[in-house]
Amino acid sequence: MRDDIKSIEKEAHRLLEEKEYQEAAELFCRVAGSHKEEGQHQQAALCFAFAASCWALKAGEKTFYNAATMYEKAAKEAEAACDFEYASLLHKHAAICYERDLEYLGFSECFYRSKECYRKFLKVSLFNANKAKNVSEVARKHSLKKLIQRFILWCFLTFSYILWGHGERPHRTIIFGCSLILGFALLYTCGYVKANQAVIRPHLFEALYFSVITFTTVGYGDIVPVGLNKAIAILEAFSGLFIAPVFITGLCRKYLRF
Repeated sequence: MRDDIKSIEKEAHRLLEEKEYQEAAELFCRVAGSHKEEGQHQQAALCFAFAASCWALKAGEKTFYNAATMYEKAAKEAEAACDFEYASLLHKHAAICYERDLEYLGFSECFYRSKECYRKFLKVSLFNANKAKNVSEVARKHSLKKLIQRFILWCFLTFSYILWGHGERPHRTIIFGCSLILGFALLYTCGYVKANQAVIRPHLFEALYFSVITFTTVGYGDIVPVGLNKAIAILEAFSGLFIAPVFITGLCRKYLRF
């Protein structure tokens, strides 16, 4: 069985050299399926990637769509093999092919998966380098500057994942904003505000009302922060100014493609 797979793979490479792209793609896909059944995800990923390359080189109807689906299969196999850096690259290629074929739902999902796989790669390389795929011994011994750069990039991607799903999950911005409003409301209850010419410690409903007004920068003036709550209100107002454009940008980015 193993010899049969190797012979089929050799034949696929020969067809690729002879520019018989469709036939080569079918053989590579067949070999990839065999590797997948045997649990050899890394080899399956490579063969699916070869199949995708064949479709990308072939001119014709639905060529980019076929290439995209092959790249996506290859990326999933790379993820199964915990080779997240390679999976990120494959998802990126799939996204490009989907975009060329005007399949924007596929583009959105693959773009998101590409960012997520690279974030996972950074996490593994930073906190568990011994288990990271394709990380050389030299790469494991990065200078402090390189490690700091990787850590900052990982933090940025993690924040992007939480805030708006790398631009492809705008509903997360609403959840994030609501969480901020509730969190700031709880902070306000620990301090004091001025309402009806009296300085009081607000209960949760009043604090939540004030938090919404501050976050949306409406500012009716019926409740005024006092003491430390002034600094908290300033921070929340700046957060509201930042979150609203992010939500609008994410919404336009995802849905105006159609």
